[in-house]
Amino acid sequence: MSDSDYDVIVIGAGPAGMSSAVFTARASLKTLVIGDPDKSQLITASEVGNYLFADGRSGRELLDAGIAQVEKYGAQLLVNEAVHIVKEESGVFRIKTADAKEYAARAVVLAIGVSYIKSGIKNEQELKGKGVHYCVACDGYFYKGKKVLVVGNGNYAAEEAIELLAYTKDITIISNGREFSISPELMVGLQKGSVKLRKDKAFEFVKDASSTAAAAKSKLTVIFKDNSKEDFDGAFIALGAASTVGFANKLGMELDSTGFIVADKNGMTSVEGVYAAGSCTGGTFQMAKSVGEGCVAAISIVKKLRGIENYSDLT
Repeated sequence: MSDSDYDVIVIGAGPAGMSSAVFTARASLKTLVIGDPDKSQLITASEVGNYLFADGRSGRELLDAGIAQVEKYGAQLLVNEAVHIVKEESGVFRIKTADAKEYAARAVVLAIGVSYIKSGIKNEQELKGKGVHYCVACDGYFYKGKKVLVVGNGNYAAEEAIELLAYTKDITIISNGREFSISPELMVGLQKGSVKLRKDKAFEFVKDASSTAAAAKSKLTVIFKDNSKEDFDGAFIALGAASTVGFANKLGMELDSTGFIVADKNGMTSVEGVYAAGSCTGGTFQMAKSVGEGCVAAISIVKKLRGIENYSDLT
């Protein structure tokens, strides 16, 4: 097994992800956690009173303790951003990070955010699926040789644009008024593909979406904050970091009607080898639930990769 090959990769460094990592590492499975604890919602808690044994401790203290525990048992924490995932025919998962490095795993735990960040551009929701999209892996195919806009200022937007290069060379990323924050490695990929970067802020999408047929034929007009206009064939919203829903779409994973990942009582999703834990599965958004689901997903992975029916880790 090479340095970049793992038994388990956990995407997300909050309570659910670190709980999973503790259990898989203690079972001697080579485990990598990709994420940034400082971006966990828990970091905002000045004092935690609703989690057993943690009364009065801050979110920062709990996260630091979690990191120490994860590393104590041999799991590695990579403070980075996972931007892409693919499952090969062999069943191996390959995860790409913002610095353009790739890591392989036999099983994956998704334990990060639950939904796409909406752009706030007028008519975004009305034109969803009719010129406005959220997943290049899902809809990029329909824009072969077309003029495409990507809305976003970070690594996720850059990765989506690079993925679009397989379909078209006419790609523009707008930061929607923010400074760009893209890793040097991904910036090289954008430059090689001649992807245009602009700091423009879009105000409104306009398109004849009275029918699917009309939407497929008509241009998507983007009205910018300065009242200038430009026509595109389609737009992809890629704000913030890659979300669990984004990864779910890339893998063809089943989601429920509200956008949460469908997972069974063992944390298993509809894609073999992928498990989900934490807020991405819906229900109660509490640390206790996230930690418990992380444990359940991890034990399911241990059973699968070790080929055993029963496994317990009681101490």
